[in-house]
Amino acid sequence: MSEIMHFGVATADHQCEAYDGNDDIRDLWERSRGLTERGKATDFWNRYREDIDLAKGLGCTIFRLSLSWARLEPEPGVWSEEAFAHYRELLEYLRAAGMQAVVTIHHNTWPLHVQAAGGGAGLLDKGFPDRMARYAEQVARRLGDLIDYYVSVNEPNQLVYGFIKGFWMRAYPMPPGQPPDTIPEEQMDAVLRLIPNLLLAHSRTRAAIRAIVPTAKVGANPLVLGLPRWLQKLVDRSATHAKSPEEIRKHASRIVQAGIVENGRVDCSVAQIAITHARMERVLFSEPYFATHAAALHVKTTTIPASLANWKVTVGVLKSSEASESVGARFPDATVLYFADMNAALAALRAGTIALLYSDQALVAPHANGELTVTLLPGYARHYAVAVPPGHHALLDAVDRAVATLRSQHPDLPHAHGRATLSHVGRNATVAPPDPKREVGASVVQIRKRGRMRIGIHPGVPGLCEADGRGGYSGLEIDLAKAIAREVLQSDSPNIEFVVLGQSDRLTATRSWLQIFDKWRRTLAMFGTLVGTNWWNLAMLGQLPEFLCPRECIGTLDFVGLDYYWGVPSIWPGELQRLGAAAECRYAQAPVWPGELERILRQAHEQFPDKPIVVIENGCVTSADGFSRAAYLAAHIAEVDRAIGAGVPVEAYLCWSITSNREWGLPFDDNSDFGLYHIDLDNDPALKRIPTEASARYAEIIARHRVTM
Repeated sequence: MSEIMHFGVATADHQCEAYDGNDDIRDLWERSRGLTERGKATDFWNRYREDIDLAKGLGCTIFRLSLSWARLEPEPGVWSEEAFAHYRELLEYLRAAGMQAVVTIHHNTWPLHVQAAGGGAGLLDKGFPDRMARYAEQVARRLGDLIDYYVSVNEPNQLVYGFIKGFWMRAYPMPPGQPPDTIPEEQMDAVLRLIPNLLLAHSRTRAAIRAIVPTAKVGANPLVLGLPRWLQKLVDRSATHAKSPEEIRKHASRIVQAGIVENGRVDCSVAQIAITHARMERVLFSEPYFATHAAALHVKTTTIPASLANWKVTVGVLKSSEASESVGARFPDATVLYFADMNAALAALRAGTIALLYSDQALVAPHANGELTVTLLPGYARHYAVAVPPGHHALLDAVDRAVATLRSQHPDLPHAHGRATLSHVGRNATVAPPDPKREVGASVVQIRKRGRMRIGIHPGVPGLCEADGRGGYSGLEIDLAKAIAREVLQSDSPNIEFVVLGQSDRLTATRSWLQIFDKWRRTLAMFGTLVGTNWWNLAMLGQLPEFLCPRECIGTLDFVGLDYYWGVPSIWPGELQRLGAAAECRYAQAPVWPGELERILRQAHEQFPDKPIVVIENGCVTSADGFSRAAYLAAHIAEVDRAIGAGVPVEAYLCWSITSNREWGLPFDDNSDFGLYHIDLDNDPALKRIPTEASARYAEIIARHRVTM
């Protein structure tokens, strides 16, 4: 068998190191947006020896970690001797364990003082490349004798999504984000500033490191998607043949705004709609206005067991509810009956046809009485938000302003986090009033021309929305609907048409027949513009125009690094859209295509024939697209073997990741767990590392390679 020189595993500082009270940009981002905060994470800061020992036990000879810039430079130009000493001890332990070190300088997060530079410009500030180079110089000077490979910027091509968002995206997928009223052209302008700044930061970081350690190996790891080769060439052409920034700027409208304004039955829906990944495929969601919890309504004589996994009962759930999407995972051994409305479900509960009704606390609590009671179930809060058609970002901004107004008027509303707004991190976190000089979005213009706003509601929940007995409606959602109409129509007495919606049409009423083109529209946005290219490697090859890649950046790499997770062999929009699931962190729904990894490695060798190649990241959540994590690893390593057999110089393969991690603010579940060793991050105070089928398979693969070398 051809030789893979090193097998390894990886971690990232923010995802595994315990929070120490010193915020980085991700800490602030997760806190302000109500995402899952890292907290103690895996406590890698204190337990790195344990994880390095686990990696050694697998047979690994290389280990990737990243350094926390915020810990190392807590204030501009002030270096933490304690933090550097810690990382030195870690790297020495790694070296003593017989492993090489891959160290990432900038891993998707940075200090708040870096973000504040340039008036909050952060990565867009002209001083950022030199700022990062000074940091890298300190790393090389203090730790360089223990580092074998440097990764300057982790997945640089993904950082653009902190500055531009698709018309189908509720919010910016990553920090720092931009103010709510940032128009498409301004979003693309930010991308056009970001790309050359990241390339300059990399090249100057490399120069700073090699000035101290001349033999240092410095590279980066762009995330490469698996696309049919002809399509990738077509996508790349949009970047390599761009004549001017103005030409690229025209791409913005394809990404940021829908070409045609939809006219559904309602302009928006305020109807107890919980945010879910599946629903985010169909509508935009506002910032949450209410939080509730998963609950069971049942007769008092029924006892809910501590573990629901093996409970063989009959569970009721309302059709088209969030609970209907998760009931199978929560009650895997139960029989499920679906009900069209609450009255039918309550009748079944009283008749003993079902043992409990699974729903939201807010929906079932009003029905608790002497006979029925409510038990809260473990898990994350469910957030109710306003549903808006995709592409209606001007309307969404108005809704978010109304939500902020409502929260200020109801400070005691139940909610899981003190959420801020969609305004970007590093600037004022309050909701600014609309700029009268800004062009008003087409969706808002259309509503104003009509002079009346149509808002969908779902009466029947006391406190949220119910008939007031006078032909109207009352409740928190009605107050919010009125606030939205005031924002949109700019009137203290807005004309509102309340449209009563059933359980099943709360989402669909916001959409029109145009939704049949969603897959095509998203495909064009994702793969017909600059942001869909592998612009990083194109820059290293000197194939980008100079306004995107300064000439000093060309060829500034000592190895070719890449991350590969997902791919599709087909051009059908439904398949390409599944790649969007990965971009939106719905990893369990992402498409798996192992065979493309061999071609990607071959292409990298063709492009950079004199450079070694390192697979910096490859891995899988618990399961995706029919692959278990163990099967995924075996299939992809087999493709690496094929590439090596064809003469591709792959020096190392690293699996993401050694343990379960806090995956960028996501709830911890099977969709976010990439760990070879499982850690129950939410329920196990001891954070025990538990072997999995994947860790056993990886150890077998490594051992087999060592025997055949």
